[in-house]
Amino acid sequence: MKPILSGSRTLAELADAVFPPLCPLCRAPEPGDGLGCAEHRLPLAPPGPRCGRCAGALPDPIADGERCADCRLEPPSFSRTIALADYRAQPASRAWILALKHGRRPDLALTLGRALGVRLAAAARSEGEDPPFLVPVPLHPLRRFERGYDQALLLARAAGEVEGLLVLRALRRARFTAVQGSPGAPSRSANVSGAFRERWSWPRASRRLAGREAWLVDDVVTSGATASECARALKRLGASRVGVLAVARASG
Repeated sequence: MKPILSGSRTLAELADAVFPPLCPLCRAPEPGDGLGCAEHRLPLAPPGPRCGRCAGALPDPIADGERCADCRLEPPSFSRTIALADYRAQPASRAWILALKHGRRPDLALTLGRALGVRLAAAARSEGEDPPFLVPVPLHPLRRFERGYDQALLLARAAGEVEGLLVLRALRRARFTAVQGSPGAPSRSANVSGAFRERWSWPRASRRLAGREAWLVDDVVTSGATASECARALKRLGASRVGVLAVARASG
């Protein structure tokens, strides 16, 4: 008589039958890949043509990868942006991000970060280049205390696992800033001007980053002011170029 259970595949099928995979956000049935149900399906790329620098939406006649008007007029300090979704056009991304940031769901950073790592691994990189560093956009200590965790750091660590990339906490918040775009806050660029510095615990960061590529990791890129300010700080530490890796791009 053949055994009822023969092999790991059969065990997995039995487990799925007894404990069907559920959406991480609403617990509805999902395909089993951890990316959510039909309503909350995690996007893996934003729709339509995108700016090759900031990943903002472009009008349909413009080819994907061209630069948007803002990036032509005032180029940001970063050279490229990779995002999983458009924050406004793909509402499921908002559900994931809000749960991660404000719903006390740090576990979601594992799925989101790994998806970012896969996208980064698929990005073209010249042969022989040193692997890039991942640098989380720093969270102010007061917000870290309030939230209980640093979501950008968790995303960076999960993304780094995909290709074995090193996460460098090279930056710190030099001062507290208002939430970008909140009522009463100064302009986005003025709000974050001078807000990021090298960490006191990284006196040798300039030697590690010298001539190397770095990717900033964050949950949402809106105007790009925060990412641009962080990129300037990393270039002061010697980074040759800086990219941005984000769960969503809030453009428009």
